[in-house]
Amino acid sequence: MLRKTLAICMLATLGSAHAATPSDDLIYKFMEASNIKGALESMRTNADNALRNNFLQSLQYQQLNEQQKKIAEEASEKAVKVQQEHLSYDAIVKLVLPLYRKTFTQEELQAAINFYTSPIGRSINQKMPGLGVESLKLTNELNQKVIPQYQKIAQEAVERIKQVR
Repeated sequence: MLRKTLAICMLATLGSAHAATPSDDLIYKFMEASNIKGALESMRTNADNALRNNFLQSLQYQQLNEQQKKIAEEASEKAVKVQQEHLSYDAIVKLVLPLYRKTFTQEELQAAINFYTSPIGRSINQKMPGLGVESLKLTNELNQKVIPQYQKIAQEAVERIKQVR
């Protein structure tokens, strides 16, 4: 009888030690409380502009004639539309829901919701979109420095490959 009681207690302890998987509703509440949608939307314009500029630069836009520039602009807009389609809030949510379920427990998300709805959490939330925008600007500046270097390396490689034939 003692063994049965101990076994039942151990099973009960193991069962309660396993943390609950969060529901989709709780994940959505967390996303709302942590202002993920607002952060993504505020970064959207900068991400689109960065893609557009990088795309045009990769096509050497400044060296094109007017007809060629029009084609390059149309292509860059198509690229931006692809980005918007695949990186929309709804598309991202569909992708990350399983990750949130796998990564966080119900208790962790509830604690995060409690934090993000507190005065300090709300203050941090208000500052995050600006931080994201500034981070994108830094990334864009870095890309402006390294992309020409990448292009030069590629051009040199093409020339060397031609010479080897």
